[in-house]
Amino acid sequence: MRFTDKVCIVTGAAQGLGKAMAERLASEGGRMILADINAEALDRTVEEFRAAGYEAEPYVIDLTKVDEIDRMIDSTVDTHGRLDVLVNNAGVQIRKWATDFPEEEYDFLMDLNLKAYYFATRAAARHFKKQGGGVVVCTSSGNSARPTSKRTPYAISKAGVNALVAALGNEMGRFGIRVNAVAPGYVMTDMVKKGIEEGIIDVDAIMSILPNKRFLEASEIAAGVAFLASDDASGITGQTLFIDGGWTANGLPEAKDLD
Repeated sequence: MRFTDKVCIVTGAAQGLGKAMAERLASEGGRMILADINAEALDRTVEEFRAAGYEAEPYVIDLTKVDEIDRMIDSTVDTHGRLDVLVNNAGVQIRKWATDFPEEEYDFLMDLNLKAYYFATRAAARHFKKQGGGVVVCTSSGNSARPTSKRTPYAISKAGVNALVAALGNEMGRFGIRVNAVAPGYVMTDMVKKGIEEGIIDVDAIMSILPNKRFLEASEIAAGVAFLASDDASGITGQTLFIDGGWTANGLPEAKDLD
């Protein structure tokens, strides 16, 4: 119960990885604020959490708007008296060739995947400094180190997340604030399942680059978030933890398993 009585915000928490991250923190005693733009899905998730005995409340927000981010952080502190953990997870992936990527979609992706992380961390840090410390965990991606076609802005944004946690971890460490990231590899989410069913995702190609030869589960990413957010990681800041089954350490994709 590493998060008993700790107030935690997780963005993009209505479904997918964000939901798994929030559930892990809640299962260890965290008082959860689940933030998402999808009010309907968010309400369903909060109901599930409460039915499981977790303390959770919804917060509907457009994270591309800095004033809404500031209000979320401030209202959380006003309501609960403090904020202990911020998980910047909300994000989007848009798949198009770089030559065809519209400027407005590029701006939207960057605003959500990178700019929101910076301004949410900044807003949280102002309160963390007053209370003597706090923790931020951001969601990066294996694509930050291994870019793939039709995901150039996404890869740029996630490489930016790695730089963000390194820079802010360095700047804020003196105030007792830790800033880290997890970089997931290929995770079996509902979106991935749909992609496989529709033939968009090539499972054989993916398995050729994964040393552990399997998709990860969302719970495995959530475990990494819980570790970095907990006092067990008290000496870790400015780091990106790749939870990717060895993908980014693979030197040569294999056409088949080798004996």
